[in-house]
Amino acid sequence: MSHPDASDAGRNGREREERQLALIHRIARLGTQPLPLRQKLQQIVDLLKQHLDCAFVACAAIDLRQGRFRCEALASDLPSAIFVGYGRELGSGVVGEVAVSGRTLHVPDVSLHPNYVETLPGARAELCVPVRYNGETMAVINAEATTAGAFGDCVDLLETVAEQVAGLFAVDRLSDEQRQRVELLGMLSDLSRAAIEADGLDEVLYRIVHFLRDRFRLESVGVLLADTTAADKLRFSAHAGNSVFHGRSGGDWPATLGVIGRAFRSGQAQYVPDVIEDPDYVLGNPAVTCEFVLPVRARGQFLGLLNLEAVDPECLSDSNRQMLAALAEQVSGALHLAVTNARLREINRLVEEKSAALAQANLRLRQANELLERLSHRDGLTGIANRRRFDEMLVTEWSRAQRHGHSLALLMLDIDDFKSYNDGYGHVAGDEALRQVARVLSAALGRGEDCIARYGGEEFAALLPHTTLVEALHVGAHIARALAHLALPHAYSRAAPVLTLSMGAAALVPQGELDPCVLVDQADSALYRAKSQGRNRIETPPISLHSRVANAAK
Repeated sequence: MSHPDASDAGRNGREREERQLALIHRIARLGTQPLPLRQKLQQIVDLLKQHLDCAFVACAAIDLRQGRFRCEALASDLPSAIFVGYGRELGSGVVGEVAVSGRTLHVPDVSLHPNYVETLPGARAELCVPVRYNGETMAVINAEATTAGAFGDCVDLLETVAEQVAGLFAVDRLSDEQRQRVELLGMLSDLSRAAIEADGLDEVLYRIVHFLRDRFRLESVGVLLADTTAADKLRFSAHAGNSVFHGRSGGDWPATLGVIGRAFRSGQAQYVPDVIEDPDYVLGNPAVTCEFVLPVRARGQFLGLLNLEAVDPECLSDSNRQMLAALAEQVSGALHLAVTNARLREINRLVEEKSAALAQANLRLRQANELLERLSHRDGLTGIANRRRFDEMLVTEWSRAQRHGHSLALLMLDIDDFKSYNDGYGHVAGDEALRQVARVLSAALGRGEDCIARYGGEEFAALLPHTTLVEALHVGAHIARALAHLALPHAYSRAAPVLTLSMGAAALVPQGELDPCVLVDQADSALYRAKSQGRNRIETPPISLHSRVANAAK
């Protein structure tokens, strides 16, 4: 039987859990809205700030290629150095640290954290969680408060929200890839039309090089075709842009010269992000910073090479190189028209695959929402089942035991003098003690069918299917030994100098019109006996109560 203050604590815990679930469901519904990602993120940080009642919440995206993070959305009550678009190097500050490690970082007192970077004057506590998808840290959610230790019980909630946000980032990425594929398909169509409308090979090549140079803002584009008279030579057949090689159009290019020669010999694409660092690079334009050389093949036959040079490295970014690789195939189709339709079908297939991937991502998002629904049965502080889940399992196991004639046992467990523990050590230590007790109980119950739940406040319940009263007493003794081994100090206890449990054990074979509440009443009565007889013990219900239950069963 719980103390009045324990009941209040349980009620407050349930109210807090209901608020958290309401927040999670609101964010889940927000994820289905047809809004840009940044707008969704802004609404999420607004909701988080309101729920956490803190001074600052922000979401920052991770750019691994540039080694930086960038603020995408923020909500703040105080003047801050952070703004949407603000960025810093990975590893800098708590946010940068989490972006690198991919692990949650809770800083109860920022003055004690060596890597803390002050961007919000007056901040005392910070909680930062990674947003991860398929093992990749895509973003971080960061919260700051003006009170030290403000986020002690918020880690689980923020990590759950981060899982939802990860789904939003994944869907947005797949949408971007699909848009790129559609854009690529449009380019292929334009390039194909330009080639088909051209009159003769020279005009086809002319249109190809100018098309690529204009679409990708390249400094120089060249086409080198295989020399049919010599296996080790290339012919510089077309060029667009600024390069000393422009005068070599129509001339030979040795297979041993430059990055072009390396691509020819290996038969593989060659990307040089910094031409100064590549010993094979042949200087043609001092302004060029990077080079990309692509083989052109049709039906497995090598036709030649595309040589692409840029001043701005972004013109040859990862995504652009992927598009150019696909366009190189289309160039071969322009030279060998039979390949064109085949490549268009291939691109259509890629678009369909990305569409299917997007549908799969939406399915995973729905599954994540279903998972969140299941998480509504979990106690937010200890991670074990909550009272709601216990009530459901009690009805289920009672019905199963009634059908099969099995004994169903219940242990009610209460931490001895827990109010004194909270008063003496503080609520943060009290919360940690509850978590440690929950871990001990979970480890002690080895069967998957057993259900351990936080019943309310400092009270726990263990539902044991297929278990007699004698067996339940053995389980209780095992739990007591495990908790004694933990030896968590409790200087304010009347029972022992360490944290202990009072336990009540009851077991019934459901019969007739008996209600599962009878089992709870028996275990609760036994718990009352354990507490009234000095605590730190396990008791069974009074004999008179057994008799009343037996008569009711008849």
